[in-house]
Order: sequence, then C-alpha cells, then structure tokens
Amino acid sequence: SRLLSKGDDEAAVAVKAALEEDGVTFLSGVEVGGVATISRGGGSSSPSSAEDDGGELPLMRVSLTCDERPDGVELECECLLLALGRTANVESMGLEDADVEFDPARGVLVDDYARSVSNPNVYAVGDCVANVPRLTHVSGEMAKVVVQNSLFEGQWKLSSFVVPAVMYTDPEYATVGRPMSPDENSLVAPAPNLDPDEVDVYRAELRHNDRAILDSSDDGGFVKIFCEKGTGRIVGCAIVSSRAGEMINEVSLAIKHGIDLEGVGRNIHSYPTLGETVMGCGLQYINSKWKTF
Repeated sequence: SRLLSKGDDEAAVAVKAALEEDGVTFLSGVEVGGVATISRGGGSSSPSSAEDDGGELPLMRVSLTCDERPDGVELECECLLLALGRTANVESMGLEDADVEFDPARGVLVDDYARSVSNPNVYAVGDCVANVPRLTHVSGEMAKVVVQNSLFEGQWKLSSFVVPAVMYTDPEYATVGRPMSPDENSLVAPAPNLDPDEVDVYRAELRHNDRAILDSSDDGGFVKIFCEKGTGRIVGCAIVSSRAGEMINEVSLAIKHGIDLEGVGRNIHSYPTLGETVMGCGLQYINSKWKTF
C-alpha cells in the first residue's frame, strides 16, 4: 500500500516526501490490534479546550502491526483520528413511500438530470446520490442543476460535469481526468494512474518557475498533463504545488470545453505566477511538433 493508492505515482512520492520532511511518519499495511486508555485527562472533553483550560489531555495506547514492524508496535497518543469514510444516510426516511428508489450503500438513484429514476418529480443533490463524487463542489454544482432543471425547464446533465479534486496537504495534490464509464453517470472525475501506452505525458517542474523561486516554495512540485496518444486532446492532469487547487481549474475548463493542449500553451499567462507551469506543458506539446532540419 502507498499514499494516494488510486492517484498518480509520482505525486504520491512527492507528497509523502514533503510530509515526512515536516515530521509525519507513515506506516503501511497497518492492522490495529487494540486501543486502550492510559489516562482520561481532565478539563473539557474537547482536546483543544482541555489544553486551554490547563487540564491534561487524554492519553491512549494504540497496538498495531505494520509492514515496517511486523512484530508489532505500541504508540502513545493524545488524539486518534478515525478516517472511515461515509455512506449515504437514506434508510428509514420513508423514501419507499414516495416511490424514490435507492441503494442502501450508494444512495438515491437518479438519471442524468438529477431526477429520481423511479419518481421524476423528486430530485436529489449531493452526497446522498449514488455514483457521484462526494465532494462539496460537486454538491454545489448539482444544486445549480436541480434549480435550473426543476424550475426553469433546463436540460443540464450531470454527465457534462468535469470534476477536479484536491487533497489539501502542503503541498496540495490536485487532479482531474477522463470520463468514467457510462454506468457511473459518465462524470469526468479525479484521474487515476493512466496507462502510459494510451497517453502522451507533458511535464513541467515548478523549480524552474520564477514565482516558485521568489516564494522559495514548490521545489518538488510539478504539473503533468495527459493527452490522448498522438493528439493534443487533454484527458487528465495531476499537479503537486502549494496552489495546485487553483491551478487545476484551468485544465478542468480546457477538458470541459474541448480546448486542446496547444490552446493552453498559446494562452498568455500573467508573470510571475505558478500557473505558467501549466502553460509550460502546452509549450512542450507545441515544441514537439516543430519541424527539424
């Protein structure tokens, strides 16, 4: 197992190295054997409040095995964060009475217009909907779809979405990619590792970017844009940068409106900005077509 198990390999290495430099320790292949309370602490039940009040924080012991320590290790900690994910809470709501079909694990089943597949008078938005990325900006966009389609006779389709995703580490990791399969609403969602035999990769490093140099940031950052083999059609992008979440939007726009990588490279970018690195990928594509003598 590794960081970003479904993401870009190079991005996983870069983000992990940056976090380790900040003092984060990673353990892989972890199996937790148990959690025991050493002391309950004092003051408020909130760790931050307890510290402010002068009370002691609770202390726990976590027993686990991992790839690095197959013989087992015990860690003492004051706070334990359980990142277990989430599922749609759609049961026991009476949706059956309203003839709204749903899957207990995935959520409400909707068509391409965000209408219930079994009751077109009902629309669903956000994390309770099956087969959509559970991201805040997706929920917001779905809300716009529902307002337009339900009140103003719109025909806005979920399958038109191009969905970027950002991991807010330092540096950030941002990605956007090719369409999902039709049985997943055909949404363009965060890109996994793309098959190198299917794409051409254009890569620019931020250590050569003047803004990054001025800010003394992003030494290990980069932009990678994936194009359909032999063409400039953009099918994905991965960015590692302190401002990756802002830089990815330009690529999302290009994918959504069919702007090829040459178009991105021909677009004038303000200087000095980190976004010039996106343009750098475009210039690489343009230069690859130069005739040589």
